[in-house]
Amino acid sequence: MPLPLIIIGGILLLFVLLLALPVHLTVVCREAVTLRVRVLFISLTLFPQKKKPVNPRKLTKKALSKKESKAQKKAERRERRAARKAQKKARAAKANEKAALPLPPPTLRQRLALVRALAAAIIRKTNKHLRLKAARVHIRVATGDAATTAILYGAVSASLSYLLGALSRVVRLKAAPRDIGVVADYLSEKSST
Repeated sequence: MPLPLIIIGGILLLFVLLLALPVHLTVVCREAVTLRVRVLFISLTLFPQKKKPVNPRKLTKKALSKKESKAQKKAERRERRAARKAQKKARAAKANEKAALPLPPPTLRQRLALVRALAAAIIRKTNKHLRLKAARVHIRVATGDAATTAILYGAVSASLSYLLGALSRVVRLKAAPRDIGVVADYLSEKSST
């Protein structure tokens, strides 16, 4: 066999092996919602993403003469110094505000809406190539008031039912009945997942 055919065959075999590997997506909804993907032993966090700072020099590159570029560099340095000082002041002000007013944790409805949005995005990207196994979905709905707990229990169980129904229509869903449950807890003060 000629050498180029062997190389092309090896590359095609590598792609077939890569496409045959199982990809595991894990959605964890506790205090915050996280989305992780794992292939073999490599794990990446897809949501929430870390934001990278943007370098202003890369955004605006113009052909300038030497004198103009030196003057522009000096002006940019001055602006960066002023921006750093302003950022330090803003950070100090934010730290003082955070110490004074802590942010409330997201509610159960907000977390379920985020899980629904993440599931919709995953389904749109993967279409029918996804096999889904619901590992554990245990939600304990609780508020201080019995009437509010009953209303929230109805909303959560309906949302979960719609989510699982939509997922089972789009992907192959496997879940044991004991692994999925929504319970109304009228004695506790706080919901848990």
